[in-house]
Amino acid sequence: MSSLLFASSAFASTILLHAAHLGLCPAELRRRAGIAEALLLDHRARIPAGQVERLWSECERASGNPQFGCELVNGLSTHCLQGLNILLDSAPTLGASLAAFCEHLPSVTNCVEAQLHDDGARARLTLQLVQHDLHHFGLDAALLTLIRNIARRVGQAPAVVFIDAGIVAQQRCGAVLDEWRVPWRLTPAPCLTLPSSLLQAPLVGANEFLYQSLRGQWLGARESTDGDGLSLARIWLRSSDQPIERIAERIGYRQSGNFIRAFRKRFGITPKQFRLGHF
Repeated sequence: MSSLLFASSAFASTILLHAAHLGLCPAELRRRAGIAEALLLDHRARIPAGQVERLWSECERASGNPQFGCELVNGLSTHCLQGLNILLDSAPTLGASLAAFCEHLPSVTNCVEAQLHDDGARARLTLQLVQHDLHHFGLDAALLTLIRNIARRVGQAPAVVFIDAGIVAQQRCGAVLDEWRVPWRLTPAPCLTLPSSLLQAPLVGANEFLYQSLRGQWLGARESTDGDGLSLARIWLRSSDQPIERIAERIGYRQSGNFIRAFRKRFGITPKQFRLGHF
C-alpha cells in the first residue's frame, strides 16, 4: 500500500479506544502496527494507511471478533472526523451535507473517495476504494456510520431513508443491516441508494451561519493541508451553546484538558474566556 495514502491520527485513536473498551491492550496493538505514540497526541497528524491496515489486522487477531468494525460506529460519529461532522450536521439540506462530505473527506483520509450520483429518481453515495484490499473492519465502520448519521440528520429511521446498501464481499455488516431493515446486496464498492427527493430534505440541525463559516474553514484547511480544528472550535464556541467538552470531542480531542491547553497555546485565551467575549 502506498505510503502516500493516510488516515488521520484521530481515526487511529478511535480504533484504539474501542479496542480498550473490549479489554485489549492499546499500547501493544499500536506497537505491533508500528504507530508512534507521539503521532496520536496530535489529532491532525496523518498516519500512513499501511500502518492503519496493520492496526486493523492486529485488532482482528487480538479480538477474534468479526463485528469489531460494526461496533465502532459510536466512536466514529465524533472523534475521527476532526470536526467535519459539525459541518455536515449544520448544512441546510441532506444534498448539501453529502456534497460537503464528498468534498472534504480527503482531508481526513484519502484511502477512499466518496462520490454522489443523482439520476433524478435515485441518488447513490459510493465509497470508491483507492486500494481494494482495505480491511473490512474499516469498511463496515464507515458504511454503518454513514447510514446512521444520514438517517439522524433527516430525523428518520434508516429503513425509511435508504432503498438499499451495497457491500463488498469481505464486509461483515450484513447482520446489522438486516437488523436496521436496510436491504443489501454485494457490489464492487460500498454504496448507499436513497430517493433523489431526500437530497432536498432540510436537516434537523441546520444552521446557515455555522455552515457557511465552517465551510470556509474547511476549504482553507484543505488548501493549506493544515486541518485546523482549533479554528473550527472558535466558530462552534461562538455560534452554539454546546458544552466545551462536547466541542473538544467533536474536533478529535478525547480529553477536554488537552483541548483547553492547545486552544490557550494557540490563541492566548481559554475556550471559556473566548466564549464569554474576553478577547
